[in-house]
Amino acid sequence: MSEPDVSQLLTVAEAIAVIGAVPVAPRIVRVPLREARGLYLAQDLSADRDYPPFDKSLMDGYAVRAADVAAGPAALQWAGEVAAGAQAARPLAAGEAMAIMTGAPIPAGADGVVPIEETAREGDTVRIVRAIDPTRFIARQGADIAAGTIVLRRGTRLEAAQLAVAATVGAHHVDVHPRVRAVVLSTGDELVEIDQTPRGSQSRNSNGLMLVALLQRLGCDVADLGIVVDQKEKIRAAIEEGLQHDVLFISGGMSMGAYDYVPQLLREMKLDLRITKLRIKPGKPFVFATGEKTGTGTVSSAFANRSYVFGLPGNPVSGFVCTVRLAFRLIERLAGGVPRERWVTAKLASPLPANGPREFYQPAKLAWSAAGPVATPLGWKGSADLFTLATADGLLVREENEPARSAGDVVRVLEI
Repeated sequence: MSEPDVSQLLTVAEAIAVIGAVPVAPRIVRVPLREARGLYLAQDLSADRDYPPFDKSLMDGYAVRAADVAAGPAALQWAGEVAAGAQAARPLAAGEAMAIMTGAPIPAGADGVVPIEETAREGDTVRIVRAIDPTRFIARQGADIAAGTIVLRRGTRLEAAQLAVAATVGAHHVDVHPRVRAVVLSTGDELVEIDQTPRGSQSRNSNGLMLVALLQRLGCDVADLGIVVDQKEKIRAAIEEGLQHDVLFISGGMSMGAYDYVPQLLREMKLDLRITKLRIKPGKPFVFATGEKTGTGTVSSAFANRSYVFGLPGNPVSGFVCTVRLAFRLIERLAGGVPRERWVTAKLASPLPANGPREFYQPAKLAWSAAGPVATPLGWKGSADLFTLATADGLLVREENEPARSAGDVVRVLEI
């Protein structure tokens, strides 16, 4: 059966442009560095001093004067030692060698290090068996980073390596953009909570739990408002409560049915519906709305006094696809980051028929062979097929009206 005309619907690329053009103003808070993992920096961080802050040894061995070992094997006078975190007791004199540990400061007078494997000590005599350019084993002051150099730029996400850099330069508290406060609202008379037994045509509210988990994975602090029945005033009250958060996600009630109140209510509440339907499969009845807070009808928020609402189709695969492909973009920007998707270019494991007029996101399995990634399309049973989605690790993207594809063709897969 052919699809109805979709030419007037927004393409995925147009929807991405709409979401990307919405102004955002992420909040800024100061937190202890130990609490900043996963957050984006709201400030540049600079080196508080030179790194290394002194000429230091890169090896366990002996600090020497390069001139004393330039001619080859040598016998030098032992002159004590310098450990990491300590200072040499005195400068090194000609004809001497001072034991030195990795990371220890080079004593005055020395300009090289001979690794311990190239030496032998007999009492107070240090025999240098071989010294190939001993200056190479010294890290010069400021060789890594000079004082005042920016080491982490604003917008950097603080993960393990970045936290280590911040700790190194003494940034024990940092200005960051806090986690986005998202809230999930599920609508529909047909829904029951996950601990209840469905009756008749009812189903458990898998969407709510899925969206909470997905938004947490995207770095949000998430609240779940639960289920609201298909009564207009109850949905209105739930939306007003949800608008107290940074971003509201509403599942269900987006289409054109008699009980699909959400788009109508958003208009009545003076929000601007920037997207109402998409040329995407699955996920056509997707809504994105924004609005200025007025104090009446909507409530206060910290993001430049704006409301942000995503209306997701009630079918779970549709809601998942729209969140990972579109909604995450606003989440990343509100968190202070830049949206980045994880695309894999892979070879198709099996043929595919021609695609229809909507951009299609088909669940797929990814595998890595010696020749590179391979994508195996999974059977498409429709936008309610959570069971297939749960076995996928990617979404194979089919362009609008794309012709049939053969096994071995190169395709794009969005990792999920």
